[in-house]
Amino acid sequence: MSWHCLCADARTRRPWRAFTLVELLVVIGIIAVLIAVLLPALSAARRQAAAVKCATQLREIGNAFQMYAIDSKGWYPPSQIQPPWKDLTTYKLNDVTYPNSGVGAYWFNFLAKYVTKTKIGVEALNASDTEQQRTRSIFWSCPNWEGYITGSAAGGGYSRVQTGFGMNAWPTFRPDYPPAGQNFPPAAESSFMYTPASGPQGSWHKQVEWGRNGSNRLLISDSRFWLAESNPPPTQTSYPPAVVPQPTLSNSVTYTASQPGQTMVDLYRHGKYPTLQKNSTFDPNGGKIAFNILYADGHVATATTGQEAYRATRMKFPG
Repeated sequence: MSWHCLCADARTRRPWRAFTLVELLVVIGIIAVLIAVLLPALSAARRQAAAVKCATQLREIGNAFQMYAIDSKGWYPPSQIQPPWKDLTTYKLNDVTYPNSGVGAYWFNFLAKYVTKTKIGVEALNASDTEQQRTRSIFWSCPNWEGYITGSAAGGGYSRVQTGFGMNAWPTFRPDYPPAGQNFPPAAESSFMYTPASGPQGSWHKQVEWGRNGSNRLLISDSRFWLAESNPPPTQTSYPPAVVPQPTLSNSVTYTASQPGQTMVDLYRHGKYPTLQKNSTFDPNGGKIAFNILYADGHVATATTGQEAYRATRMKFPG
């Protein structure tokens, strides 16, 4: 009986049939459509995750500023000190004498000891040091920062100055200061300490100075330069949304202080970069703006308009 049933099943079983070419093409087409639909969403999710990680790093940097102020009787570090400055011919920090190879000490050099358990990565003195630090330090590791490759570094290494974050050097900006017609406060009020031919410029500033209107004042932001600075828009009523130089692949394109509306804040870090124009600026009509700001009161937020880069550095818009 059992043998008879097995034979009957074998006789009535339908033979296996392969996919036809048309059916196979339909399946491949469906898969291709699904991939096309899902990839942008996955890419956006990855960039959003990177933006969150970058924001976390900025909060850690904010904590480092707080610890530095506690250890320094309320003073914040300068954005840069480039001796000679006043009566200083050199400046020693973390057992390194600056200027080192002509490069001064930057804000992140002052803070590094607060974000590393050992002093690994405290100072980047050459291209090899910088390459190692990029994997160890929060100052170089914003996931969406592709790095600034400088031709002056041995082997085309990464710049030890352009970390992907920039500090606002002007704690004295107010909505009513400087007065109309004056683009920036006097240079002596900046935290960029150097001595040009005209005499010493810049000075140390206390945490309380940065803290005035600190919930609106940019302290550190995603930036294509160590300095987060914005020139005023070309007019009092218009705004160039994307006039940002592109110094990523060489050190030949730098911040141009005379260009109206230029900002070193990396407006597109967590959005989408527009095309690059012949004058090494981004197309102002393309891209998607999204960048992180650490404000002077310690909170971090993602901005989605270029106006915020101007308002947070200059404390008013426009002008």
